Amino acid sequence: MAKLPDGFSLQALPIESALAEGRTEDAKTAIVAILLTGKADKVVQRLAAEMIKPPKRKRGRRPALARHWLEIGEEFRLLRDDGMKYEAALVLLSKKFGYSETHVRKAVAEYDEARAIT
Repeated sequence: MAKLPDGFSLQALPIESALAEGRTEDAKTAIVAILLTGKADKVVQRLAAEMIKPPKRKRGRRPALARHWLEIGEEFRLLRDDGMKYEAALVLLSKKFGYSETHVRKAVAEYDEARAIT
């Protein structure tokens, strides 16, 4: 049987899912319960350490989303579904919203990325 990756932990699965869902108190309770047993693996210990002292955030501002990315992305998909060519849809939406084609292209990429997540 193949070895599991180092970042995999059955103990950490419920903790990570609670953190992903925003239930930090449930995650803290689970971490404390595992730590008190004395059988916490290194992934759980890392999660506990990150909750005590979170890692530093990267320097600088976080990149902002393109303005009107949702509206541009939805309209772009509707135009493409109706059979309009990619470049023609970019030109039309750049004129309609008053942004450059690069801005529209970035907004469409952000829309597609958001759609892929859901």
